[in-house]
This record gives sequence, structure tokens and C-alpha cells, in this order.
Amino acid sequence: MSELLTTNRGQEMQNNVAVRPLQVSHLPVVAAIHMRAFPDSALSKLGAEAVRRYYEWQLTGPHDVHAVGAFTGDRLAGFCFGGRFRGALVGFLRKNRAYLSFLVLRKPWLLFNPLFRERLAFGLRTYRRRFSGQQSAAVPVTGGPAPYGILSIAVDPLIQGKGIGRALMQDAEQVARRAGFTEMVLTVHHDNVQAIRFYEKLDWFKTPGNGAWKGEMRKEI
Repeated sequence: MSELLTTNRGQEMQNNVAVRPLQVSHLPVVAAIHMRAFPDSALSKLGAEAVRRYYEWQLTGPHDVHAVGAFTGDRLAGFCFGGRFRGALVGFLRKNRAYLSFLVLRKPWLLFNPLFRERLAFGLRTYRRRFSGQQSAAVPVTGGPAPYGILSIAVDPLIQGKGIGRALMQDAEQVARRAGFTEMVLTVHHDNVQAIRFYEKLDWFKTPGNGAWKGEMRKEI
């Protein structure tokens, strides 16, 4: 795993929020935050260990990743995984297929949950389209035609109003800009109105397409 250029580590952000690199030891807390922030996601429905394994793959897999946490004191209050990812979801499914199959066998009712099926399909379509074409080729760390991707960003719902989300996005933008990128991209579920408004306040815009909007947003930097 290679890591993209980073900002000054431990830099104090808004309201005493410090952004620092994530380590594997942080992942159980990352998983807990994910489950509180996205309780209806397909991944959350599979349980905390599945979520932890997902972020472990993003942190240690063959990606150019900038993974940071926002800390208030010693408490992890939010996180952001950005960069360029090779098989972000497909690689995770392939590596953990036996474990995930076991979970589905233990929770077969999930397959009858329309929301679970719809969001799982949404994730597969999104990440296959964006990243699967890069799996077999080396990807340079510096910026190029492909934009800098925000794979996941979340703030613990138990900690609000401290500028955590903004601090994480500012850090990601600084990293992308210093690495030579001129554009950033992320995907948000179309019914997550709160997140969409947050991104729009930070000058992100919905990517137009044919037909209904697919949840992709971009920002020029």
C-alpha cells in the first residue's frame, strides 16, 4: 500500500479537532462510527466485523489511500478514506467471500429486505463502474485524468457541531491539491438529503447524466 501526500499531521483544526492518520487499531471504532452514521447501509446490516473488514481492506489493500481520523482529544469522532482505490468493493467481496456468505446464511432475511438489496446493488454498480477498470494497472500517485475519490466519510452522530466533517473535507482537498489533482469525486445515496446539502455548501455539485441522478458529486479544486 502506498500513501498519497499528506498534510501536516496532528494539525489542530476547527474547534480543537485534530486530523491524524488512521491505523489498523482504530478500525473497530471506525466500524462503530460507520454503523451509527449509516445504520441502514447494506454493510451495516451485515454487522460490525464485516464493516471492520471492509475498512481494513481499504487501509491495507493495493490502494493509494489517504485514511485519516478526526480526533477530539483521544476520541475518534469521524473519519475519511480518500485517494485512488483498486476494486474498493469488488476486492473486498472477493477477499471476504466465504465470511460474507456465512453471514448471509445466518441472516437470510436480509435478502428479502428491499432496502438491503437496493443499497447493495447501488454500491456494486457505483464502485465497479468507478474503480474496476484500474485493478490491473499501476496508478500513479500524482494527479492525472482521473479525479481524487472520496470513498467514505463519516462523523459520529453522537458528536455534533464541532466542525468535524468540514475539517475532514478540508484535509482531503489539501491532500488532493498537493498531489496535483484538479477534481474530486464522491458518491452519496440520493435520499441522504443532509449529506447532499453539506457537500453543496462546500461547493460540490451533482454530476449530470442521462435520466435520474445516480448520486455522483464532483468538485473542482
